Amino acid sequence: MKIVVIVIFLVFSQFSFAQNCSCKEKPQLNEIISCEKTIFKNGAKIYYQFNCNSSWLVFESKTKKKKKLFSLDKDLIELTGRLGYTSWAEYNNTFIIENRLVSGCCDPSEFVLFNKNNGKKIANLGREIYHSNIKKYPYFVTIDSKESNFLSFLNLSTNKIFKIYLPKGRIDKTLKITSGIFSETLFEEGEIKNGIFEIEYRYKTQHNGKWLIGEIKVDLNKQVLI
Repeated sequence: MKIVVIVIFLVFSQFSFAQNCSCKEKPQLNEIISCEKTIFKNGAKIYYQFNCNSSWLVFESKTKKKKKLFSLDKDLIELTGRLGYTSWAEYNNTFIIENRLVSGCCDPSEFVLFNKNNGKKIANLGREIYHSNIKKYPYFVTIDSKESNFLSFLNLSTNKIFKIYLPKGRIDKTLKITSGIFSETLFEEGEIKNGIFEIEYRYKTQHNGKWLIGEIKVDLNKQVLI
């Protein structure tokens, strides 16, 4: 009797799992949504599942505890991978997920920080200026959303932050002059070389004035502006 019960349970479990990665009514979803699991170094996993009614992103801890991080309902399921939680990156004790607020062009994505051991959300990081995958300098750089007077450097391995201040009012004034919305679009692509973070940004001081270039250099070891 016990053997029969075990067999039935295994068959039911396999059936349930299959149901969570397919939809007979919309076979095209199999081409859109991948249920492949990303395995973190600590044994935790993250992966998508779906059926005909919704898709959802699952965090599974090393101890097999599962947590739903995000979902899209039936009307939006075909936008899985292009809307909402779309990609992720692992760090020592955390992972970040890219959150696309629109499926197309041109609003910048936002990012969310999670605990890698239990899947709990630590913080909404906002939009990025720069994001480093260098092991020694795993920094996520953002600009203050209210005043735009400083850059925040979050170490994704230690969760510690330091700030670098910008000329007061420069970014806000530029956005007003140009009717801009996102401060992040003023910044060029940054880079880290030998522990020095460098990035340029554009700004204006007059409505009919030319674009000017500001340069930021930060010693990441000393956490100071150069």
